[in-house]
Amino acid sequence: MFSLETANIERAITNAKALHPKVKMIEFGTYEVTGNKGNTYTVKCYRKAGEKIVECNCATRAGVACKHGLAAVSLHIALAARRGH
Repeated sequence: MFSLETANIERAITNAKALHPKVKMIEFGTYEVTGNKGNTYTVKCYRKAGEKIVECNCATRAGVACKHGLAAVSLHIALAARRGH
């Protein structure tokens, strides 16, 4: 889990761009991300106490942005903009 406001996301963005993980929406705020080795991860995007939170079930430690979370968040932001959130 990481906060978009406080996490260092540059490395995760670079990794996501290089690996092109596939993102599928399960429902708004919940996404399935397929990694470069075929593993699937569940990512949840939501707001809590005014912060934008991203949770991924990969092994990356809490507070550190992961490439799966960043891949899902890009879709989530686009969908939220369309919905007017």
